[in-house]
Amino acid sequence: MPRRHRVLPRDGVALVSTDLHGNLDDFLALSRRFEQERARCPETHWVQLGDLVHAPDDQARSEQPALYDFPDGSMAIVDGFSALLAKHPEHVHFVLGNHDYAHLGGPHTSKFHPDEVTHLESLLSTEQRERMHRLFYGALLAVVAPCGVLLCHGSPDETLRDIRLLDGIPLHQASTTRQQRRLLQTVLCSYGQTDAVSRAMLAQVSQHGGWDLRLVIHGHDRDEAGFFVEGNHQLCPVLFGAPRHSKRFVRLDLAARYDDVRALRDGHELLRLHDADHSVADA
Repeated sequence: MPRRHRVLPRDGVALVSTDLHGNLDDFLALSRRFEQERARCPETHWVQLGDLVHAPDDQARSEQPALYDFPDGSMAIVDGFSALLAKHPEHVHFVLGNHDYAHLGGPHTSKFHPDEVTHLESLLSTEQRERMHRLFYGALLAVVAPCGVLLCHGSPDETLRDIRLLDGIPLHQASTTRQQRRLLQTVLCSYGQTDAVSRAMLAQVSQHGGWDLRLVIHGHDRDEAGFFVEGNHQLCPVLFGAPRHSKRFVRLDLAARYDDVRALRDGHELLRLHDADHSVADA
């Protein structure tokens, strides 16, 4: 039975990034940061919250170059992430996004092309498509950091009662049950919830797992400021859809405690990806 969730240790570091959407430059910057962190702290983890693929089209690149002017590096990112997973299987964690799931039979997306699945796969060889599908079929759906944080692509509602319910979901759309499809919908496609819904979801997941989760870090959305918060218990760090100088990722101290979004301070836990000098020693 495939295991679709992962629990991080109670010590070390976790880097958390969201939607890449084919931006190879962002992926390489994150890869360098991860390798730098691991050189300093071997118990460093990298959690990527989905949407590796589907870059902007030519029109978007032309009309909004500050946000979207980059070539489609989707396949290079897939291969790069696969290589990192092979090299660091206990420290690199890929959480599926809805754009990735679209290649496994999930709903096809149409952000920049009428059918982004058909568009991307038409550009790939059979071998490339097989490598991409293999990575996506093996993906996680959620990661728990016992320091108080749940990590998903979307921001789940109370449908997510027990993280273990994600285990065994086959990710073949035709093979999933109605309950599994509802779980996939809430962890892959849900946008920000009310504070009450997020608190209730985190409480019930905590109760079943024996944790004390207080905060959801998710992707699946964009903001030109490089991040946004919803209430006291949801944060979305943004790479895709933010200008280069605003792109953010999160660095969690796994031995610390995060009880709400105020614990994630801009410039401390919430970091700019493309600072001129973001050496690990200054983190």
